[in-house]
Amino acid sequence: MFDLDFLKTCTAGFGRMTDEAQAVLRQTVSLAQKPDGLFPDRGGHGDLYYTLFGLCLAYLSGATVDRDACARMLEHAGPADLVHRAALAHSRNLLKLMALPRAVQHLPFSAPRLDFPDLPDSAFPQGDRYSPYSCFLRNDTATDLAPYRLPSGLYSNLKGASEYGVAATAAALCLHPDETTASALAALQAPDGAFPGGDLLSTAVSLYALHRTGHAAEYDVRDFLSGCFRPTGLFAAVPADPFGDLEYTVYGLLAMGATA
Repeated sequence: MFDLDFLKTCTAGFGRMTDEAQAVLRQTVSLAQKPDGLFPDRGGHGDLYYTLFGLCLAYLSGATVDRDACARMLEHAGPADLVHRAALAHSRNLLKLMALPRAVQHLPFSAPRLDFPDLPDSAFPQGDRYSPYSCFLRNDTATDLAPYRLPSGLYSNLKGASEYGVAATAAALCLHPDETTASALAALQAPDGAFPGGDLLSTAVSLYALHRTGHAAEYDVRDFLSGCFRPTGLFAAVPADPFGDLEYTVYGLLAMGATA
């Protein structure tokens, strides 16, 4: 959900990087864009999903990118699943935002509620258009997520399941702030700063959800983030991964901003 709060949090994270790291990231983002305007996935191929994160990093860092070429590619895109449909919608909104004078780019705006009634259930995560993550991607605050809620306050990816999902809980907390859920999510953090899964995505979205609801994390996340940072200015998914990518760099900045 790329709304103003999300972008402000990532911007705060970017501001916590050293000037040298900012410059390296800016150059990496500029060089990453493909000639056709898209940004690459981990395999180096232009990808709609990764283009969203490339544009987000360009917006945050001020990296020079070819917005016109990107817009032309997005104009004719027609993905068949929710994740890529949402990426397309948010990418188009980011391009509009980046075209505005810098002085007015930070005025309040809200992410639109996305509705794709033409998509079959199979096009949604877990095959469920009403799961917490699906609702988060669509910015749907109206759906009742009670069928996914566990007695602990955590949320599952599936109705009636007994196991929680970290991302599902963070998504639900962003959509429906709740003290019990926030406390239960905060209690999952490990002393090294990471959340279950030990990856940057789970950690970043958890920290962001807590930040969004006014809760501070118990443990310092800086050592974990340092372990994920790479000389290219990018962040990797986990400390053991030698390569960073555009998606996880946004998560890294989100985590940094959420703990500022």
